[in-house]
Amino acid sequence: MMTLSTQLLGLLAAAAPGQVGSGRIVGGWGYVWACYAITVAMLVLYAVSLWVRRPKAPTDAKE
Repeated sequence: MMTLSTQLLGLLAAAAPGQVGSGRIVGGWGYVWACYAITVAMLVLYAVSLWVRRPKAPTDAKE
């Protein structure tokens, strides 16, 4: 009976060096655009929070 480490070692040894990392990601632009959208949304929310928390000018109450 083979142990798990022996099986993993056999799988790693069986993979030819040219096969690992030679592939190419096809598609996946939906994830890229989703990351861009999340980033822009977070920047807009941060800008709004800064606008809401901005220091107010002192009012002159002597009139």
